[in-house]
Order: sequence, then C-alpha cells, then structure tokens
Amino acid sequence: MTTPASTLGKFFAGLTKVYRGFRSVILNLLFIVLLLILVGSFIGQPAVIVEKGSALLLNPKGALVDQLTYINPLDALVADSVGTDLNNEILLRDVLNAIELAGNDEDISSIVLSLSNLQPSGFSKLQEIGIALTTFRQSGKKVYAYADNYSQGQYYLASHADEIILNPMGSVNIEGFSTYQTYYKDALDKLGINVHIFRVGEYKSAVEPFERNDMSSAAREANQEWLGDLWQHYVSGVAIARGIEPEFINDFINTLDQHLAEFNGDMASLVLDRNLVDQLLDRGEANDYLKNEIGAADNDEDFLYIALENYLAARNDQLNTLQENSGKIGLIVASGTIYDGPRNAGEIGGDSLQELIRRAREDDTIKALVLRIDSGGGSAFASEVIRSELEMLQDAGKPLVVSMGSVAASGGYWIATPADEIWASPSTITGSIGIFGLYPTFENSFDKLGLNTDGLGTTDLAGALNIGRELPELAENVLQSMLEDGYNRFINLVANARNLSLEEVDAIAQGRVWSGEDAHTLGLVDNLGNLDEAIASAASLAGLSEYSAQMVEQPLSPGQQLIQDLTNNVLIKVFQTRQQVFVTPTNILSDFYSTLNNDLQALLKFNDPNAMYLHCQECMPMLSK
Repeated sequence: MTTPASTLGKFFAGLTKVYRGFRSVILNLLFIVLLLILVGSFIGQPAVIVEKGSALLLNPKGALVDQLTYINPLDALVADSVGTDLNNEILLRDVLNAIELAGNDEDISSIVLSLSNLQPSGFSKLQEIGIALTTFRQSGKKVYAYADNYSQGQYYLASHADEIILNPMGSVNIEGFSTYQTYYKDALDKLGINVHIFRVGEYKSAVEPFERNDMSSAAREANQEWLGDLWQHYVSGVAIARGIEPEFINDFINTLDQHLAEFNGDMASLVLDRNLVDQLLDRGEANDYLKNEIGAADNDEDFLYIALENYLAARNDQLNTLQENSGKIGLIVASGTIYDGPRNAGEIGGDSLQELIRRAREDDTIKALVLRIDSGGGSAFASEVIRSELEMLQDAGKPLVVSMGSVAASGGYWIATPADEIWASPSTITGSIGIFGLYPTFENSFDKLGLNTDGLGTTDLAGALNIGRELPELAENVLQSMLEDGYNRFINLVANARNLSLEEVDAIAQGRVWSGEDAHTLGLVDNLGNLDEAIASAASLAGLSEYSAQMVEQPLSPGQQLIQDLTNNVLIKVFQTRQQVFVTPTNILSDFYSTLNNDLQALLKFNDPNAMYLHCQECMPMLSK
C-alpha cells in the first residue's frame, strides 16, 4: 500500500484509520452486549408454569397468517429492546394448536378472547378458529370475549364465545363484505403514461384499474357471486353461534339508522338489546368480572391467565410428543405473492420453493407432501418452476395434496394443478384461471417534459421496449401471442389435472374468481375441509395409519439461528411478565398506509422475465376488517 504524499492525502488516510478503529470498537461492543444478553437469558430462567385454573388468553396483535413473514432476528431483537414490534402477524397453526391442547388440559379452565388488536385476516382462517372454539366449548369449558369495539372479523370470532362483553362506549361494526379498487386511467392520462394491456380471459380484471375508471360489468358479475357466497357463510356462522335468525343480520345492517334511532344513537345499548353481545362493561369492570369467574392472579389485580406464547412454551414437550410418530407427512407453506428467484418466508420465490419441494422429494422419511397455498399468484414463469418440481415429486412416488387457505387463485391455482387431491375451505377464494401482461411507456410524459428519444436498431424489434418510445404494433402482437399461449397452457393443465375437456375448463376459466364451495361444485377442487383433514388424506394416500406433519422450511444460518434462539428466549421472558390484556387498537390511517404501501411494493417487485402474470388482484380485499 502506498503512503499518501500530500498533506490532504495524509489527512484522509488518518481519517479512514479513525473510522475503521471506531467501527471495530462498536462492532466488538455490540457482540459483547449480545453475548451477555444471551448468557443472562439462559442462566436462572424459570420454567413456564401453567397455574391450575388459568384461562388461556388469546390476545392476537396482528393478522392471522399461514406463514410468518421473515424478519431478520437481529432486527427483531433490537426492535424489542426499544419497545417496537416488527412482527404484526400471528401464526394460525399456533392458535389452533393452543386451543386443541387447552381443551384437554386440566390446568386450563377457559379461554379469554381479547380481540381489539386482531387485524384484518382471511375469512377462512377465522372460520378454522371458530370451529376450534366450538370444539373447545364441547369440553364443558367456557369462552369469554372482550373488546372496546368489534370489527367484522373480530366479531365473527367473538360470536363463538359463551359470553361477549363490550365496552359501554363501544360498537359492533358489521357492514358486509366488499371489494373496492382504485382506478388510475384518468390519472395515467394526465401524466401522459400509456399502459399497454395484454390479457386473456373475459373476467381477468387485475388490469382494469390501469385501463378503466370503474369496474367492468363482467368483473362486477363475478365478484358479486363469490362475495355473496362468503357473506352467506359469515351470516350463517354468526347466526348459528348466537342463536339468531340469519335474516336479522342483513336487516340490521341495511336499516341500521332506524335501529340506532330507537336508542338515540347508543350503539352499545342497541347491540345488547338485539342479542349481539351479552354484557356492557368497561375495561376495569370486565377485568373484575373475569376475576370473579376465573379467579385472581397472584398480583390480585388481574384475572388468572396465561398468554398464548407462554402456554405453547410450557406445553412444547407435549406438542413434540404428538409429532414423534413414525410416518412423516411433509408440510410446505406457500404464502404470499409469487416472484421469480429466491424469496424469504412470507413471499413465494420460484427458486426457493422449488428447493423446499426438492428436499421433500429426496427425504426418505417424508412419505407424502401437503402444500398449503395462500396466494393470489404472481409470476407465470415462477409458477411453472414450482409446478414442474411438484410433478417430479409425484414421479418419485410421493402423494401430493394441496390445502388451500384463504386465497389460492391464478398462479396459486396453477401450482395446485399437479395435486392428487385439492382441499379448500368453502370460503376459499380460488380460480382466476387467466393471464395478463402490462407494459407502460412514457413517450407522452417525455414530451411534456421536453425529453426526446431517438436512435436506430438492426431489426424492427430492436429497442421496441424502450419506455420512451411508443410500443410498436409488432411488439404488441408478439406479446399478445405469447400471452394467449400462456392461457392455453393454463387451461390444458387444468383440463388434464381435473379430467375435464378444454371447452369445460374454458367455460369456468376466463379469469373468473370462484368461492371454494362453487369451485368444488365445478370440479376445480376435490374436497372441502381444513389443513388437518388434508394432512390426514395425504397420510391415507401414503398408506400411513400413524403419522405426523413435518414442516419443510428454509433453514437459518448458524448465526441467524443463534440470534433467533436468543430473541425467542428474551421474548418468552417478556411474556412471563404482566401483559396488557385490554389494548388500544391501531390507528385506522396507519392501517390504510400499510395496506397501500404493501400493494405498491408488490407491484414494484413483480419480476417475471417475460412480463406475464398469473395474479388475482381482486382476490385480496380485506374481507374481515
């Protein structure tokens, strides 16, 4: 290394050495702090004890998901140290496992649902928890629900409780299911952006926001049908749980102003009178009531309860024992938008999911595979990468069963086609068998800004996709032809997989969305049921009488695993301290911003190499807000 000759050079060289020394000190201090926290978290940590008579507290803070979005463990640890929670998701499987264990646990007396911070979640997930709560109550144990206000999804879960408690200043906000989108046609015209749309399928409405200012009649027809199916399941579920007539719920919503007028606008008194809730108690009164019903905690301030995370930690050995049977059914979760290449958990990468499927194929202890899909699709190329790998698993002699979550549409249905059996919930959103391409050009925008594009190419297609040029007719014809080929591939896959003719598939395809119930009637799915039933069916296909599900997921590096263990260890300590049972819901504007940001990020990350997408945008409304 040469020594700087000039004074200025020597100054910057010295500054660089100071920076490197400072960085080294900081990193070493950070490592020592982490090491001390790790040692301290393990030394003298008491075991989690479930006190006799405890209530299992289900206090979900976030959305219910089939797979947690990957968060860097170090980021999670640092965020937790300053009181910030990066993870606003709750694993559905954790909730279901806890409810099932609690039903047979002599130490658990009841369940308390504190629902104010449950965020919008897929309706089929709420149904699964509702079924689990009903089974729990059949053991003779009670379920209590409390919230300051109940959103639509929160109320669905609360309706499965023995008692629903509402704050006297609160409300029950049931409004029905809807799907609304923002349409950009006028805005794009004003900005001079030309969006070139390519699609196949009369009902493939994912691109409509870029070419229209309103919903087409075809999209309106299709959306009305599947929304109506899901709403009927919501209404009947609540009506059965609360012992009221289904017709009352629609009448209550459609004439809410008249109902409220009877009580001078007092929503809490109205819903109490109409048997939608059982008691009106503020937070302190609710806590005292639960103390009287369940018993007091050692601090004599709260009722006796154990939080979900602590309960699962305390019963971890029991859960592991249940999974020590000889036969293994592999379980892979495919959750999120499908992208080309690798992706972390919470999104689907064609390459990363292909690798997980290959591992399941090559693992001799795994006798069958269940693929849990919760996705509205995405990249057509990545979807085919996944589908072809699933075919290889079948060729290896291993049965494949698909379990559809809240959404398994478009690319989500493409990757389901190789399955020996497809299971769906009646309220699963599926279908959307169609394909689209979208390519924007900015020649008019450039013109407004005084920018010009010019040059030459060796062929008529050379430079055709330059965003500053008008898209040539030749390029449009090529893209549309490739898209039609993609659609024909799609319906051929479905026809072969479902033993239907091309004409039959085309009639129910065209990008149209179906509820799981209708999809079952049409032959797009084989059975209606939940994930556990799909796993049991896979075991039967593999000839296993005793079996357990084994998650096949992306492994963490040794360093990530160390920090993950540390994070979990520290979080369990936190959960062992007193928890805020009755919590304040998040701000509605922050929820809107989060949703908008997620949608924009998904659009920006679309990376199909051929710009062809199997994606169902209308499948993603917040049905349970």
